[in-house]
Amino acid sequence: MKDRLKIFAKWLKHYNERNFDCYTEGVLEAQLRQNHDKTIQKIGDYLQEILAMDDEQIKDELND
Repeated sequence: MKDRLKIFAKWLKHYNERNFDCYTEGVLEAQLRQNHDKTIQKIGDYLQEILAMDDEQIKDELND
């Protein structure tokens, strides 16, 4: 299961919306799309960070 989560985290980190038309996309739409991409990539960062934690770090985080 951990390997599957690692793959998922990798996919999230490298996510990039490729299905858009730069000629008809306005400034607001472009900014929203970029923020969406960055949010998904940040979730991937968090997931990788959690997967890299040892048991002691996990216990400490759960006790906060």
